Amino acid sequence: MVPAEAVRVRNLVASCGWREALEIPKALFGYVESVLDAAEPGVYLIDLLPPLTSSMHAFLAGIGAFTQSPVQESEIAQRRVRLLEYLDAFIDEARLHQRSVDFVHTMKAGQRKSF
Repeated sequence: MVPAEAVRVRNLVASCGWREALEIPKALFGYVESVLDAAEPGVYLIDLLPPLTSSMHAFLAGIGAFTQSPVQESEIAQRRVRLLEYLDAFIDEARLHQRSVDFVHTMKAGQRKSF
């Protein structure tokens, strides 16, 4: 199941105009922060951060969030799709990572009971 925060970020990216796009960094990094855990670091999640942030920056620049002068609609659409692809990959990896963490915790709990 995908967390509500991930769905909210994805919907924001998928449908925002340049004014709403300014909310993406805060929403995205709020979600990222909620997923990353220092006690159970996810290497693949960390590996996805550079392309996720660079695609976010490219999208924001393209939609005109910084300068209010957007690029052509076709280019904005391509940048939006690229950002959504990286976001989807991150969301999927976060879900898989959480399942893995839950599995390890279950196994550890089972081992403690058997001793």
